[in-house]
Amino acid sequence: MSFMDSFDNVEPAPEYKPLPAGIYQVRIVSGSFQPTKKGDDAYRIAFEVTEGEHKGRRVSRTWVFTQKATAYSKRDLAIFGLTTAKQLLEPWPPLGCEMYCRLMVAIQRGDNGSEFNDVKKIDNVRKEDSAAKDFLIDPEKSEGGSK
Repeated sequence: MSFMDSFDNVEPAPEYKPLPAGIYQVRIVSGSFQPTKKGDDAYRIAFEVTEGEHKGRRVSRTWVFTQKATAYSKRDLAIFGLTTAKQLLEPWPPLGCEMYCRLMVAIQRGDNGSEFNDVKKIDNVRKEDSAAKDFLIDPEKSEGGSK
């Protein structure tokens, strides 16, 4: 089936709705350093719900690095082991590692009436080796590695 056929025959996805307020068990999908819409430096972590009726849905949280917010962002990101600027620029979570936690999610309403999720609390952060870890190559042990 070609792109054009599939596009013409697929039903549009339902309109976006935020996750209902509540407590969710989640897997950390990714963390990345990126600017906000206003252009401020920020770090964004994406989470995926791992249990219950909303399994597979995603929510994210952004920490900004403005003069007023950097100390709070540093405090909050430390719970994930992110304590240096260098770590914020590297792929995260690291290859071969899965990270999980529990989120308390609320719903906020924007000035224009739109609703969006707000992650209020993060706890029970845990790190586990992923199945991919078995496939990572240790250059010291590989045939082409250093001697």
